[in-house]
Amino acid sequence: MKQTFVIIVIMFASVLCMAQTRTKTVQLPPSFNYQASEEIDHIHVYPPSAELIAEEDAEDEKNGTFLKIARLMPVNTTVKNSGTWETLDNGQLIWRLRFSSEGAKASALYFDKFDIPAGAAVYVYTSNKKIVDGPYFRSDNPDGNEYMIGNIIGNDITIEYVAPMTKSEDGSVSYDNTTPIINIGEYGYVYRSEGGFERGTRAEFGSSESCEVNVNCSVGSAWRIQQRGVARIYVREGWSTGYCTGTLINNTSNDGTPYFLTANHCGPSATASNFNQWKFRFNYEAPGCTNPASESSINYTDFTGCTKVAEGSNNGGSDFYLLKLNNFTTQNAISVNAIYNGWDKSSTAPTGGGAGIHHPSGDIKKISFFSTTPSTATYNGGSDMTGANSAHWKITWVNSGEKTGVTEGGSSGSPIFNSAGRVFGTLSGGASSCSASSFSRYDLYGKMSFHWENSANGSTNAYKLKPWLDPNNTGATTCDYFDPANPDGVTPPTPTTTFTYDFESCTAWAVDAFSPCSTYDGDGSATGGIQNVSFTNAGYTGAYIAFQNGTANGFTAHGGTKFGCCMYATTPPNNDWFITPAIAITNGMKFSFWARSANDTYGLEQFRVGISSDDQNYTFIDGNTISTSTSAPVDWTKFTYDLSQYAGQTMYLAIICVSSDVFAFFIDDIAVGTNADAETFEADNISIYPNPAKDIVNVNLPEANTQIDIVNVLGQIVKTVNTTSTNETISLEGMERGMYFFSIKMQDRTITKKVIVE
Repeated sequence: MKQTFVIIVIMFASVLCMAQTRTKTVQLPPSFNYQASEEIDHIHVYPPSAELIAEEDAEDEKNGTFLKIARLMPVNTTVKNSGTWETLDNGQLIWRLRFSSEGAKASALYFDKFDIPAGAAVYVYTSNKKIVDGPYFRSDNPDGNEYMIGNIIGNDITIEYVAPMTKSEDGSVSYDNTTPIINIGEYGYVYRSEGGFERGTRAEFGSSESCEVNVNCSVGSAWRIQQRGVARIYVREGWSTGYCTGTLINNTSNDGTPYFLTANHCGPSATASNFNQWKFRFNYEAPGCTNPASESSINYTDFTGCTKVAEGSNNGGSDFYLLKLNNFTTQNAISVNAIYNGWDKSSTAPTGGGAGIHHPSGDIKKISFFSTTPSTATYNGGSDMTGANSAHWKITWVNSGEKTGVTEGGSSGSPIFNSAGRVFGTLSGGASSCSASSFSRYDLYGKMSFHWENSANGSTNAYKLKPWLDPNNTGATTCDYFDPANPDGVTPPTPTTTFTYDFESCTAWAVDAFSPCSTYDGDGSATGGIQNVSFTNAGYTGAYIAFQNGTANGFTAHGGTKFGCCMYATTPPNNDWFITPAIAITNGMKFSFWARSANDTYGLEQFRVGISSDDQNYTFIDGNTISTSTSAPVDWTKFTYDLSQYAGQTMYLAIICVSSDVFAFFIDDIAVGTNADAETFEADNISIYPNPAKDIVNVNLPEANTQIDIVNVLGQIVKTVNTTSTNETISLEGMERGMYFFSIKMQDRTITKKVIVE
């Protein structure tokens, strides 16, 4: 899930200010920053026959297949049989391979295997270094199977692999020379004009027709929720690639299963390997009504790979694919503001009008409108593309005022929404165009009611929507959309007025999973590891990891057995945020936390503290300009900040690691409240005595029915006590002398206290 960054000189300018918007740092390949050889292995790809392509595409388009824009040329290169290894002057180990093909308007790489170790990174860029795609990490394709990167404007590209880096406490740095499995099966030769809608910058956008309406025009204001689920698809079938459209689709369990609905004719012969290389682009839309001057204003995100769940053929069926996106979670959906659209499987034609949302010609997202009641029709795309009888809805488009849009090649598979905002069909094709007469301004959409379980598609679950979209067989005829950012569909709760967080309730080694806190990986870089130390998710790509005591020398929590750790970015500097939930600030409130550097071998870790009312635009209250920051000592140190000036406001607080090529930054025992600078935060309302203790300890609690886990310094639970009252006496019989942590689990939080056993 990576975006392209177009390199512009101005991005290197430094600006001093008192506030900062959370931004992604542009990551450049190491060969751009350190002296690298200009002589690397170069594969010249023989271009395909333009005449043959023209003949094939004319026949395909006559028969209503997906909009094809590229042919795949076999190259069959691997790290072992091609490319150039090199050690840069900073010690980094890289591998590069260059591809070019005369006449290609854009280029892509298709991988039979893309299996790279944690901590490694891959970039693909134009050989003139003006456009960079990446970095890509193991987390983008954790199974190591087929993958694709591109399309990149131009006919000359280079792939660069960067080996993982590890550091040790004594100051030595090493790079893992384990050979990755990068098998490039095909070079994608894009022969149609990209027109600005792919990787790179153009003066104007796309090749869709002039009557198309950008989805964010005011006329589309009623469809802001539905548009969030629609995405463009870059499909592969055999040796061809091209565009379609589809939508995330909800199921009656509202569980965020990443089902995606589109048309079967968007690659009816696609193999499982082909599906692993399909690319889904979310938020590819103009921010307003007019086309932007360049693509740089569009904050889109790509996800690669899917598996086929169910289908109905366009020849004799209703033309649908139900796919499941690979490695796509509800957290991914939240990060791109996506929703799972609802549906209506009624066989009765909807009244009240509606809209279609789509990517005509692969262009930015557009919207088209209908106002008349759909009629039943049979799709006829030729002798081998005739749908089942009465399996489609005929939609006639409005052509007045601001509502002028139709559909085009690339719109195939897009959803049609009824007046309630639910999907009731998927686009197969039709006669519409900007120049079509009113009589011919129509398209045909496969019916959801037919997709549901009609035997014309097939008799098993592999040919029905019902088993997947109604998994518990509720018999529902409609399903509303699902928003994972607000799964209950209710107003968010009132912000808390006190807050504590000690990491003890986290799953050890989880990355960026600290509910109710959130994180932001602003550098987008893979992190480095620790020499001779293995731990789950080492080399992770993200902001913070829940580190566990007893793993590495000196990596120990301030309290309890877990803490937040931000490892060094392999492409520095770090820009990693740990963010509290919204907190209602009252007079006298303070923000405190404990922090430290793992060691000072590579210097001290640097951090800033920010505050924001919208979790986007932050003012620094420590490290008060972009060029300054605060040092974290090697010993656990408490940092406290008075929030009185923000009294009466609801604010987010952020701890931001901004170190440059250091080692590891630790945080623990975070508190916000009127007594957050006290050694024991008053909201805990817990006391343990005597401490140190010998035979017994008494624990006074704010509530009964808690669970107390007694944990040693290695993170092992040595005793568990389930309390029945607010005053509990616990025997220490059989416990060895030393430090222990009492992890007290209450209904809404977990508090950890240190206890010394003598």
